[in-house]
Amino acid sequence: MGIRKLSAGLVAMAMGAGGAAAGAWAQPLVVEHQIPIAVALEGAQAAIASCLAGGYRIAVTIADRGGNVRVTLRADGANPHLLEGALRKAYTAAMLRIPTTQMSEVIQRSPGANALMAFDRMTSLGGGLPIKVGEKVVGGIGVAGVPVGGAGGAGDEGCARAGLEKITARLAAP
Repeated sequence: MGIRKLSAGLVAMAMGAGGAAAGAWAQPLVVEHQIPIAVALEGAQAAIASCLAGGYRIAVTIADRGGNVRVTLRADGANPHLLEGALRKAYTAAMLRIPTTQMSEVIQRSPGANALMAFDRMTSLGGGLPIKVGEKVVGGIGVAGVPVGGAGGAGDEGCARAGLEKITARLAAP
């Protein structure tokens, strides 16, 4: 047997083995659900309308599952710094998949969890809620601007809940 035939045979075996290995490692694409921009906008507008009815000028952010902003609105006359608060609340709720008010409880039970607050855009202030379709978290909503105890004691979370209800009513389960 000549060296060329041996080399050709080894190359063919290697290609066959590589092809089989590649097939064994092939994975389906991951499908992630996105909140439609029109639905995010409706939710943000519902949160603002709810707060304005109580005399509160707020900022609201709707984030996707990755914490990326889908919509941010600031009511007429609302302070500009509220934008940062709304963003952090939406981000935290989407990332941790819990209402931001629960973070203080988590930190009390596990003091090491306080280190999460050092991450960019995290907060333990109330007013952030995860957006769920069924049991899947698809994003977060954050509201800032209602004084603590305002809105009948519901604070920012009460207005966020109004936006959340609007969003979840418009989203179909996958």
